Order: sequence, then structure tokens, then C-alpha cells
Amino acid sequence: MQVSFPFPVKLQSSVPKLEGLRFQPFTNIDSETFAKPALNGFWRLDMTVLAHDMQSHLALSSFVTQMSAAGTTCVVPVCTQWRPNDQNGRRLTGCDMAPAYTFDHVGFLGEPFDGFTLRAAAAHRASYIDIDKPAMSQLWPGHFISLGDRLHQVVNTTSIGESETAIRVSIMPNIREAQPSGTVVIVDQLRLKVMMESGDQIGLGTGRFRSSALSLVEAF
Repeated sequence: MQVSFPFPVKLQSSVPKLEGLRFQPFTNIDSETFAKPALNGFWRLDMTVLAHDMQSHLALSSFVTQMSAAGTTCVVPVCTQWRPNDQNGRRLTGCDMAPAYTFDHVGFLGEPFDGFTLRAAAAHRASYIDIDKPAMSQLWPGHFISLGDRLHQVVNTTSIGESETAIRVSIMPNIREAQPSGTVVIVDQLRLKVMMESGDQIGLGTGRFRSSALSLVEAF
């Protein structure tokens, strides 16, 4: 089952961490210890969310209950402090959640920025992608991107043939799912498909604001 991220719950902090890139150390017969590499890791997302009114209290409590079931997944927004510029050189905004114009509406205000697209098809397990971008924008090491519901972090960027609009981007982890040429590389409305490892349920309290700490792991 897949559930929706609760709205209008407010996000207080969000820390994505890539884990599982190493197995347990291996010790050989000479008592020398080596790290055993893994082909792929997984994201752990530690979030602190805040409920501030009746609707958000109910939405958060329901979300924690639903995510406690085995096999339940959710595509959650991943908010970051710094994002690339748009085609006009202005920094993109992110995590603009949509207004509550229906009873259970969740999502973003609009479509993600489409200025970044795959220049060539992205192969499964590839460690880099080729991207067409606006001339006044750039991806820097440390930026996050999403391909579909999969999160990646930029670790290196180089220009292709000294072009202003074509770049080769090294990412971690490797590509989860093959993507065709022309696919939009999401740089503003980042998202990640996750399952809940642990989450604090909220209940009756004297304070108006109730917070919950969520530990989420990437779902495959």
C-alpha cells in the first residue's frame, strides 16, 4: 500500500543520509581488516515534522499509523537549503506544498522545473548522467536531484565540450532505474519513495504544537 505525505503538516528538519555502501569489515588470515564495498546503498531520511492545528494533528497521527503497517510506502518531499537557479538566473524555490482546497489534498503547487533534462539515456547502475541545462543555471557538488521517485546527490560536475548548456554529472548512489533521453531531472521538488523504520505517535497534550521524529528508509 502507498499512502500520501500528510498535509498541512510542517517540516521542521530533514536530513538525508546515504548508508549501506559498505558491508561489515572483513579480516583475513593475517588479521588485516578490509572494508567490503557494496554495489549500492540506500537513503535514510530523518525528519522532524510539526503539527500546528486540528487538521495537521489528525493527518500526522493517521500517517504514523498507516506507515506502521508492513510494506507501506510513501513518496515524501525532500527539502534542501540550496537549489540551482532557473533560466533567468534566480534561485529556485522548493517544497511549495499545495493549498488544502480539498479534504485530503497533498502534493506540490505545480509541476517541477523542467529546465534540466537528460541529454542521453541514463543506464541502470550508471554513476553519471549527461544533462541539458539553462545557460544561467548550474548544478554544484552537494546539490540533490530526483529521477522519478529516486534521490541522488551530485558529487562532481564537468562541462561537455566547453558547452554552456551541456554537463556531465557524477552522482551517488548509482542510477536505480534506467531513464530515457529527455526525462526531466527534478532539482526543486525533490522526492523519495520510503518506508518508515520508526516514528513517534502523537496524542493528547496541553501544548498546541506537537512534533514527531520520523526515521524513513528508501523503499525498493
